[in-house]
Amino acid sequence: MNILCEKNVLAAALSLAQRAVALRSPLPNLKGILFETGEQGLVLSATDLEFGITCRAETKVLEHGSVVLPAKLLTEFVRKLPEGMVEIKTDPENPLQVHIVCGRIKFDLSGFAADEFPNLPEVGGDATGITVNEGLLREMLVQTEVAVAREDTRPVLTGLLMEVENGKLKFIATDGHRLAFRQAAIPETKELKAIIPGRAVQELIKILDSDISEDVTIRVDESNIAFDMKGVVLSSRLVEGKYPPYQQIIPTNYKTAAVVDAADLTAALERAEVLVREGNNLVKFDVGDNGIRLSAYSQDIGTIDDFIAGGVEGDPVEIRFNVRLLLDCFRNIKDGEVNIDLTGEFSPCMIRPVGEHNLLHLVLPVRVS
Repeated sequence: MNILCEKNVLAAALSLAQRAVALRSPLPNLKGILFETGEQGLVLSATDLEFGITCRAETKVLEHGSVVLPAKLLTEFVRKLPEGMVEIKTDPENPLQVHIVCGRIKFDLSGFAADEFPNLPEVGGDATGITVNEGLLREMLVQTEVAVAREDTRPVLTGLLMEVENGKLKFIATDGHRLAFRQAAIPETKELKAIIPGRAVQELIKILDSDISEDVTIRVDESNIAFDMKGVVLSSRLVEGKYPPYQQIIPTNYKTAAVVDAADLTAALERAEVLVREGNNLVKFDVGDNGIRLSAYSQDIGTIDDFIAGGVEGDPVEIRFNVRLLLDCFRNIKDGEVNIDLTGEFSPCMIRPVGEHNLLHLVLPVRVS
């Protein structure tokens, strides 16, 4: 293999591929990035066996070939090179010895055999495919990923549920303490259901661009999912299992309804979080009398009392929440007013932007003995 690539192009491709490299693995290959040349130039691939990333880099190919190179070391080295062209060439007598040249800088690196590199998760030819605007997809993932479970006591909850039905794309996540739901209309009549692993979703969010109007092609089969982003493909195994019936959790009626300014309530929650972050993380809502009275207490620091004016209908209610769960919700609601619907002090609180039925969050209250 012998290639010439502009330093910034190579650094960007390595940074992308490195996101899929296994963080901890006894297999040296899994800590590397596969370099392959073909008709499309240089293709870089990495995987941790559960998900993988493939990306293309604009490269002049002088001699075709393939090799696996250590990801962390190479990415850091290339990032520190000066501007200019980088030549990567395998030794004719030892194809696992790689020579890297950039101007007067020469660097020799030992690689691994490409034929020992594991296969990335791949969707089959019978996969179901849909297309989604890149900016919209990123927004939907950001708004729901916060509720994905971080602990694997129930593995199915460590993934994000994706559904397509009746021309609607839906993402749902719950960790047992909260639920996030987001849907959007898409020009598809197909139906599918898949649970995407949380780590794959987190890396996908980092790759997607919120300002790009290009479409992302999503292909799903029984075991795997792939997101094709015009030169970058993220593929992943799906989480096995049956997702809980989230529709049964969402309340259909309420006893108390408040409408308040999202920015005002977010600011009040952030102030309260400063007080309780080292303690119990609890805040109390007293809903009634034209707004929400927010209070919090820390045994070591003191108390805070705040009031967010708004419209309230129904019964007054006193209810307590984990402030961090609330902040995760409100930081995904950029501006405007929000509906806060309650059915009692021990029932889930439903939060959604006023006039918006495509996004909602549910947060369970905290019982205090």
